[in-house]
Amino acid sequence: MTRLRLAADVGGTNTRLGLARDGVLLADTVQSFRNDTYSGFAEVMDQYLQNAAPGGVLEVAIAIAGPVTGTTARLTNRDWHFDAAALSRHLNGARVHLLNDLAALGQACPNLGADCLDTVIAPADDAGGDGQRLVAGIGTGFNLSPVLQAGGQVQCLNVEYGHVSLPLDVAELLRSRIGDAAAEFRTVEHLFSGRGYAAVRAQFADDDAGTQAFQGFYAELLSLLARNLVLAFLPAQGIYFAGAVARSLLSSPARQEFAEAFRQPFALDTGIEAPVFVILDDAAALKGCAAVTVSG
Repeated sequence: MTRLRLAADVGGTNTRLGLARDGVLLADTVQSFRNDTYSGFAEVMDQYLQNAAPGGVLEVAIAIAGPVTGTTARLTNRDWHFDAAALSRHLNGARVHLLNDLAALGQACPNLGADCLDTVIAPADDAGGDGQRLVAGIGTGFNLSPVLQAGGQVQCLNVEYGHVSLPLDVAELLRSRIGDAAAEFRTVEHLFSGRGYAAVRAQFADDDAGTQAFQGFYAELLSLLARNLVLAFLPAQGIYFAGAVARSLLSSPARQEFAEAFRQPFALDTGIEAPVFVILDDAAALKGCAAVTVSG
């Protein structure tokens, strides 16, 4: 008999829930809930399971938009805390696994089809199968999830790349355009996040020409960052962008400027390259929760 699993994707604003069997998300079970209506995750979960799985579940995998430390976690933008042991007791001994939301996307990446992705730069050949990938989330904040698939098994590393100092080439390009205002952007997240996007936009005229100039410039900044990430993580199977800022920018006309700048050869080794995708599937994190190994 297959084990029924609850998959959860918990953001600051909404929680998406679905059921999974044998590593596959059951699409017709997915529901979304507004977090403002609930006091905590357990309340959302209980309401969902009451109708979707009244007999209970044996496993739970929860993707959380915030730091995960072992068996505990918290949301970055809401005072919700998660304790795997307490949730297991609440669910009569169900096995509970907590993971960061970008790690959940990393678990999903190897199995996302063309209908789930926008291909910005196509792979030179088949980019599927084993190898290294990189998920880059640019939304409210910024972070990465390096992904390694080997022998069909997917592992995702936890990093805090948003707090790394801004790469020199990015900082120099920024200063060349906005002058002393560039000093405000000390880290990767200061520049590549919702607030960074808005702050740079404010340096340009508030009209259509200003919007076009800004998008082209920000796309060039992002291409420099992406090239640094290629050298740092060697994601030959692809960089997968996620988050509202990345989606918005790479669906705009500036997408072409990003692609042209990103494709420039590397001085180190002209053989280094990586395809670039944007994750379009809102259920991707749930699919990662469905696929991840839940031990215990």
